[in-house]
Amino acid sequence: MGAGGGNQGRTLDRALDVLECLERARGPLRLSDIAREADLHLATTQRTVNQLVRRGYVQQGRLGYSLGPVVLGLAHGFVVNDRVSTIATPVLTELSATTRLTSSVFVRSGDERILIARVSGADPLRYQFPIGRRVSLNVGGGKVLLAGWPDAEIEDYVRRYPEVPLASGRIQGERALMEDIRGVREDGYYLAESERELGALSLSVPVYDADKELVGAINLVTTTDVTSAEKLLTWLPELSRGAGAIGARV
Repeated sequence: MGAGGGNQGRTLDRALDVLECLERARGPLRLSDIAREADLHLATTQRTVNQLVRRGYVQQGRLGYSLGPVVLGLAHGFVVNDRVSTIATPVLTELSATTRLTSSVFVRSGDERILIARVSGADPLRYQFPIGRRVSLNVGGGKVLLAGWPDAEIEDYVRRYPEVPLASGRIQGERALMEDIRGVREDGYYLAESERELGALSLSVPVYDADKELVGAINLVTTTDVTSAEKLLTWLPELSRGAGAIGARV
């Protein structure tokens, strides 16, 4: 690649770094915050942000910079055109109508999972989990995705993320995570309680396509004040049928 191509590639990388930084933020960021989080020089950050502002991908307000309205158009394009998302929605609608619980589908994105489809149940959850939210793979239903990785990739992941504090107050170490992953491989599902949110219950199973490739995971989510872990587990056959219905059409 020539010098021009290399510069263009670096420019694109910087723009994506800035966008990902703002996407993960819980509020507007100052220019210095963006530079620090994206590991860029301040002057480089200023040039990159200015270009993104001109294109509508970033907006500047009184408190700092945040993602601009153009990003919503990109998100809409994904929801409309992504095959897993469009196939999953009617399946989730039927699943939630049957179980009266919130159902969702998420996919892997690097070391995280992203919620791409969700249908609320009769009893709304007391915490927000919007479409597009990122969550680490080592808590809750993310372990279903981890279980589908080759052993070498799992070992590398566990080395990089040896411990994670759970909402219950427990510190999950390497051994506990590996035991959960082995459990998913043996049982075909994962039942989580108070891992990401205190009092949250989730039951997750993998979604495989016709070629037996892991494309995502589907789950039912509720809370301990609505039902018990034992009762949630009785919905495993329905959840597995939902996973099969999605996988057969992907």
